[in-house]
Amino acid sequence: MIAALMTAQVQRPGGNDAFAQAAAELRPLVRAVIAAMLNESREHPDVEDCTHEVLRRAIEGRERLREGEPLRPWVTGIARHVALDALRARKRYRQRHVADATDDDDGTRESAIDRVADAGASPLERVEKAERDRALQRALDTLPEGQRNALRMFHLEGLAYQEISVKLDVPLGTVATWVTRARKAVAAVIEANDRQSSGERSQ
Repeated sequence: MIAALMTAQVQRPGGNDAFAQAAAELRPLVRAVIAAMLNESREHPDVEDCTHEVLRRAIEGRERLREGEPLRPWVTGIARHVALDALRARKRYRQRHVADATDDDDGTRESAIDRVADAGASPLERVEKAERDRALQRALDTLPEGQRNALRMFHLEGLAYQEISVKLDVPLGTVATWVTRARKAVAAVIEANDRQSSGERSQ
């Protein structure tokens, strides 16, 4: 089945569920491409996250696939873009943390984390975390049941879209849409909470 999908062309009009299933069948190929570009094992969490993102983009952007265009190279191209985004994010993360390092008198490098006497969270940080957790729970409570369940299964239980589709008895494309919308809704609530907290601290 997988070999046939790699060489087949996607014809339109076709069912969205059939397209989502075809894209999902390419998961091993996508995971291999991501792992190679990130130089990680196929079981690495970043590889799995990127694989989910590739399939989400493919399913949601299926209208951009031209009539008669082979599915395999199109999905592989998405995988390369997602992997490059992940590599850039890693680079930015390293740059921020390297910039936070200073030279000691003996010339050695000491990071800001090493200079902190007590690595435990401060009372203010604990309060902020508690507020953030409450905001997250409020955001989850406002989600429709389908989106909430899909997001929980995906992020907390670590289930793949196909497994969620089976458990919730909904099409694969619906799962991808639910997870995406739930993420955006939760992110918007968290961002608003962070802006409010920053405003209160600046007053």
